[in-house]
Amino acid sequence: MLSLTKKSDAQPVAAPPWHTNFRNFERLPDTKVVRTTFFINTAAIAIAVGMVLWLVSREYTNHSLQEQITEAKHQIEGNTKQNAEALRLSKVFLDEQKKIDDAAAFMKMPITLLDFVDLLAQTMPKEIIVDNVDCRITDPRSSVFQVRGRIAGSPDQASGLISSYVDMMRAHPRIGAVFEPITLNRIDRNVSGTYMLFDISFSVKPEKK
Repeated sequence: MLSLTKKSDAQPVAAPPWHTNFRNFERLPDTKVVRTTFFINTAAIAIAVGMVLWLVSREYTNHSLQEQITEAKHQIEGNTKQNAEALRLSKVFLDEQKKIDDAAAFMKMPITLLDFVDLLAQTMPKEIIVDNVDCRITDPRSSVFQVRGRIAGSPDQASGLISSYVDMMRAHPRIGAVFEPITLNRIDRNVSGTYMLFDISFSVKPEKK
């Protein structure tokens, strides 16, 4: 009786499973409504498409910039040629204008170079030899005649002779009326010491207002 009572009060023993669970959960198919691989693939495709679009946009921008640079170079080359031609024509015009201005100034001179040389020949002593005569015409009333030559004799004789000649030219009615000042710039002995060299400038008088 005692043994029966103890057995009836004891908890029932659970029956062991009838087979072993061999399932591999990592290899089981994904039974979700939206699978995880869908998100991964979508993200990968979106990144790839974005990269492609970025590359296409960059190439298009580079191509557009290259076309603009090429067009700008063509414009610069065309403008450079036009500018060079304009500068050439401008230089030609200025050169021709200078010739015309020089000719007009020469025609307006109060004395011509031929008349000046003729006056020198009439007034110059036989001891003086003229080597060259220059005429620098900057303006009809501010031009300079330059006379260079040689004087025979000793230094004292040559200095006195050329100084007297300059004074005579200043008092000459024609030359003194056209030129002022008449300046003896220098008188030097030549290298061999046989004669003296002189330089006289005749400045045309400025026009009176």
